[in-house]
Amino acid sequence: MAFFGYNDAKTLVGVDVAIYEYILAHESGIPFMHVRDLAAGAHVSNSSVMRFIRKMGYSSFPEFKVAFHKQSLEATPSLENGVQLLSAETFPSTLQRTLDLVAQTVLTANNVVFTGTGSSGNVAEYASRLTSTLGVNSFPVTDPYYPLIPQLKQTQKNVLITLSVSGQAAEVLGMLRQFQNDPATTLISITGHRDSPIAMLSTYALTYHTTEQRIHGHYDLTSQLPAMTIVEALARTIRHQAQLPHH
Repeated sequence: MAFFGYNDAKTLVGVDVAIYEYILAHESGIPFMHVRDLAAGAHVSNSSVMRFIRKMGYSSFPEFKVAFHKQSLEATPSLENGVQLLSAETFPSTLQRTLDLVAQTVLTANNVVFTGTGSSGNVAEYASRLTSTLGVNSFPVTDPYYPLIPQLKQTQKNVLITLSVSGQAAEVLGMLRQFQNDPATTLISITGHRDSPIAMLSTYALTYHTTEQRIHGHYDLTSQLPAMTIVEALARTIRHQAQLPHH
């Protein structure tokens, strides 16, 4: 845990470095220490510890301990936060009704294409494999510039299922617009935003609610569990409608 931030750490010199490193190495014990305990552990004097504490912006050692303990708790995710990724509010009440319609469309299609980029592309590959197991002629496309039009132009009853958390991916939108007025292709989306451009282009939108999470501005850490749940629910619905055996 970089309590004081990376930039502050780089400016530390001399005994301050020893104090800083000791604090980080004994994070759980800091709230229970006295100044003399920290000084003895870092092999510095009590006065060196207090100069360090004031340099970090605290007027007293107790104030520092309270702030340090608070940040330690905030930086440690609880078990509940780690496992409770779905809730009753994640999916709309009409989801199963839409799944039934999508399953009917998929079962009567000649070609089913699952498409997406990034982590959504990984889910698209999984969805394609899962539905192929059920006898659906499906394949994934994770390259938005893949020449789908030449591949599908001689076929009828195509289904293009797009996975996108934001529903706004420009490259994916560009590909979908090529099929917007194609009577041979039905557009379906699995997205976290029901009012997004991708959802608006779709005949059916399987939507969910999630909080997008990014680090360093653009690295996506948003959970794909809601999309995976919809994919598996779709597979179960297809299986039920096709009356495939369960063993």
